[in-house]
Amino acid sequence: MASDLQVLVDHLAEHVGASTVLEDRGQRTIAHSSQRGPIDETRRDSILHRVTPPETIAWFRSFGIDRGHRPIAIPANEALGILPRLCAPVRCRGQLLGFLWVIDNDGSIAEHHLDVLEKAAEHAGVLLYEEQLAQRLTSQAISHLLSPSEELRGAAAQQIAEQSLLPDDQPLVCVVVQPLEADGAEADVPHSIEEALSDAGWEAPSSSFLRRACGDHGVLLVRLRTCEDDSAAFGLALAARAALEHRLCGPSGRRPRVVAALGDPQGRLEQAFASYRQARLAVKVAAAFPAISDVVRWSKLGVFRALAQLSTKEAQESALDPRVLSLLEAGDETVVATLETYLDLAGDVKATAEALHMHRGTLYYRLEKAERIAGIDFRNGYDRLAVHLGLKLARLTGRREAPTPAR
Repeated sequence: MASDLQVLVDHLAEHVGASTVLEDRGQRTIAHSSQRGPIDETRRDSILHRVTPPETIAWFRSFGIDRGHRPIAIPANEALGILPRLCAPVRCRGQLLGFLWVIDNDGSIAEHHLDVLEKAAEHAGVLLYEEQLAQRLTSQAISHLLSPSEELRGAAAQQIAEQSLLPDDQPLVCVVVQPLEADGAEADVPHSIEEALSDAGWEAPSSSFLRRACGDHGVLLVRLRTCEDDSAAFGLALAARAALEHRLCGPSGRRPRVVAALGDPQGRLEQAFASYRQARLAVKVAAAFPAISDVVRWSKLGVFRALAQLSTKEAQESALDPRVLSLLEAGDETVVATLETYLDLAGDVKATAEALHMHRGTLYYRLEKAERIAGIDFRNGYDRLAVHLGLKLARLTGRREAPTPAR
């Protein structure tokens, strides 16, 4: 499909003798012709960075390009670095799918080639609509592939392999990208996830991954060369996390926290469910413990792998040591936080005092208070282990809030 759109853009540029660009409805470049005639800063930047600045979008849309159906002439704007151009809204079945742009510096295109531009926009609309339908079918197949039902997974793996979307017998890994907050833009989260996944995969070969937006999180199934090398997936995870963070940045300019997680690589397509489940659990761990990272691998989570797999909240609650419950119910979070840092640092008093910017006398006082409340002995390794794991499990169950990470 991408090659068909590129051919369409190249043919139009050749016919009208001017540089041509096809953008999606968010005004990100899908295809562009080689340079023909003058180009401006807006054209150059949209090709290099695949994004259009908000002020430029606002200028273009003030002429009704998102409401129109026929080519619209846009005048020059020296302040924004914009030459005169024509914009043909790309539509199909009533949906706005994108924009077809041609720089028209001398007005000759508007005079002689409007019908050609309009037909090209209609053709682009059909191609983009077909691409949209294909993505929906692919998304449904991915949904079945990641289903708990073994029967659905088998049928979906066969469908994906037969359509040559991903091979059945080559390693792959699942990446989950999930926002943990949004700055007043909750209603736009599903759409933002879909667009961010598209942004992340822009430079990757289409045959190397599949994507699906799942409401509150996004999924990338990434093809690997070997099970030992998931670097391609890690790169896509970084790109998807950054793209989603950017898209969810609200009017205040505050960037929300977004986490990306990789499950373990799997040898066959039908085993993708295992990697997906691991990636979802890894997101849960990263959400509770911001210090770990915003991009995590399931294989690197150590003991959190065991804690996260307690199947239900009831099981997690029952696994909490009663002494930990005593600490939490006492309601002194400063004592609990001090104890957790002390255990995180293997009982190193000097390192704990430095980490908390605390006098050693204060540290000893709080540790003694924790011992009295919970009835524990820090000289006993089993007591330390039970309390340490219990404090971590308390975060996973939501009994304790995750600390706010520095943004």
